[in-house]
Amino acid sequence: MSRKKLTQIQQAFEQTESLTSEPSSYLSSSEESPDNSLTASLQSKKKKTSKIRFTLDLEKPLDHRLTKAAIKLNRTKADLTRIALSRLLEELEAEWKN
Repeated sequence: MSRKKLTQIQQAFEQTESLTSEPSSYLSSSEESPDNSLTASLQSKKKKTSKIRFTLDLEKPLDHRLTKAAIKLNRTKADLTRIALSRLLEELEAEWKN
C-alpha cells in the first residue's frame, strides 16, 4: 500500500470532521500556530524514542471514530492517539503556567 500525499490526508480529515455531529475540534484554526497544526503533526517524522505500553478503554463510538480517522489518514490509531494526547498536554501545561 502506498502512502497518501499530505493533501489527500488533510482533505480526508477535513471531510471526516465535517461529517461528525459533535464539535470537530477543540481549537479553532485561528488558535493554531503553523508549528502546532494537526497537519504539521501528521507530517512530521519525529525521532524515535523509547516507549511504554499504556492501555486505554474507549467507548465504542469513540473507538469507531478513531478507527475511521486512522483508515482515512493512513495512520495507526496509536499515532493519532499520541498526537491528540500531546496536543492536549501542551494546552494544559500552557494554562498551568498562567
